[in-house]
Amino acid sequence: MAFEVHLHPKLERQLTAMEGQANAPSIAAGRARKIIEAMIQGRTSQASGLFRARSDARVKNCWKYDLGAGYRLICIRTKQIIYIMHIGDHESCDAWLNNNSKKQPHNTEIKMTAFTICDNPAPFDFQTAQSPDRKPAFDDQFLTPIPQEYLRKVFCGLVAG
Repeated sequence: MAFEVHLHPKLERQLTAMEGQANAPSIAAGRARKIIEAMIQGRTSQASGLFRARSDARVKNCWKYDLGAGYRLICIRTKQIIYIMHIGDHESCDAWLNNNSKKQPHNTEIKMTAFTICDNPAPFDFQTAQSPDRKPAFDDQFLTPIPQEYLRKVFCGLVAG
């Protein structure tokens, strides 16, 4: 479990620039701020409303968060620290990943803003998750679970037939 979150100095400037723009960039910046806040508070990605996070092979332990409309947030996770390195559109994030390929961009002399993660029993997850405020699926609302004994009979009959 990570104990700290470090923000790259350029990240705040990138977020501020995106918030000053209209529509998609400002929405993506708001989503990124929610994800960063959830990381600092030690909450899961579900609590931040995150829908997708994917690892990237170009930089070791790198995760790209899909913020929608082609915008991404790039993080690097070690055992002790989560580094939030870059935010931007797909092309700028792809260029950042290519420029830092096979490197350790988080191990630099640049002073980063550090936050200590609040104590929380559930560690931050980087997995694909759905927002907790989403509506339950139709199946979850109206269908009752089928007992295992009925399922076994049906599937045994299908296999035998």
